[in-house]
Amino acid sequence: MYANSVDAAYYRSRSPHPQIVGTLLRFRGATPGLGLLRDHFAAHLAEQPVLRQRLEDVGGRTCRVPAEMRTENHVRHHAAPSGRTWGEVADALHTLPLPPPPAAPWDVWLADGHRADEWLLFFRSHHALTDGTGRAHLITSLFGSAPPPGPPVSRGGFSLRCAVRLLTDAVTGLFPGPAAAPAWRWLYGPASGSSRLTCVSLPYERLSQVGRAAGVTTNDVYLAAMAGVLRRLALDRGCGPDELGDLPVSMPMSTRRAGEESRPGNHLTMARVLLPCHLSDPLGRLVRVHRATTRAKRQGRAATSRFLQEHVPHRISEAVTRALMDARTAPVSCNYVPYREPELSFDGSRVLDVTSVGALMDGHLLYTALTYHRSVARLAVVHDAVLPDAARVGHLWTEQIDALLGATGAGTHTGSGALAPPKARTR
Repeated sequence: MYANSVDAAYYRSRSPHPQIVGTLLRFRGATPGLGLLRDHFAAHLAEQPVLRQRLEDVGGRTCRVPAEMRTENHVRHHAAPSGRTWGEVADALHTLPLPPPPAAPWDVWLADGHRADEWLLFFRSHHALTDGTGRAHLITSLFGSAPPPGPPVSRGGFSLRCAVRLLTDAVTGLFPGPAAAPAWRWLYGPASGSSRLTCVSLPYERLSQVGRAAGVTTNDVYLAAMAGVLRRLALDRGCGPDELGDLPVSMPMSTRRAGEESRPGNHLTMARVLLPCHLSDPLGRLVRVHRATTRAKRQGRAATSRFLQEHVPHRISEAVTRALMDARTAPVSCNYVPYREPELSFDGSRVLDVTSVGALMDGHLLYTALTYHRSVARLAVVHDAVLPDAARVGHLWTEQIDALLGATGAGTHTGSGALAPPKARTR
């Protein structure tokens, strides 16, 4: 079975960082036995083809081939030092090597010992196996009930205008542009190949309150807060407010159709969204982000990207995919993966919260992913070691959410639920 162009781009990634992505589940209660967890995965292998595959180059094409499966090589135990936080445990595990060929490139770590009443499951895989939507379906199938079908993608939605826009993003992103301005040069390599993982949590209701008050999506709130974070980091590095401009970030968009959640592989495209980091007003940033994401959705980018990936020669499709993922197109990646299943559990212990962890693509130094499950929102930040101040991103992001709460609660919400024009504010 041939892999698609996105799978091939991840498989052949030139990034010094391993393309390892994962989902971290935090439990409260007694740690289950390792044998029980291995039996659980073995019982589900037949219904989860993504766990039985690996990628290999065959005749110049990247293909999905059967992998060797021994659960003892994939389901492992990690005894964490006492007193560590769950975030420190996750940081220690997130870049460990995956099982080598001929085994499938995935594993799951059962971690305990850091606290007497808490244990973790950290599922990790090579990004070429599946995307965030597919991984969410897999986790929900293993530890919850059968997930409902996701939102459909129009089959007949090809747009010539959107196709031209995709190619423009891919080509113009390879030349110096807004992101290459002095204010943003610190977001570029060379990368060290060493990365760190940090996470922050906050009540999901805080994001919902902003969204309801402003008539925008949770993803809009997330990105607007990130615009404020990156503005703050640039200013702290000595950049003047007048030197700041829009910063392009890449936002993955699923191209899966309803009923395709379990399909192996990466079925996505990248939308290039400009974050208005030059605006000092939090509400002004939210207005601009909402307009940008709405425009990206209306352009039919997901359906058009899928059509091109299925009909354009694979070498051309892979080259365009690589360009869209390149840091010169957008130096920061911002992903959003909701876990809508209300109850996840294993061996009588309920999942407290979920964290989605990404990988740094070629030339990237910063990746963020927002996840929510039940009442908890979790932001995971993966950054290269050459960018130590990125360890502040999580804390600054929660501050920006607070700023948006204050801004949207100050009489800027209209009766129709739409965004009102931001009031002029002095810097």
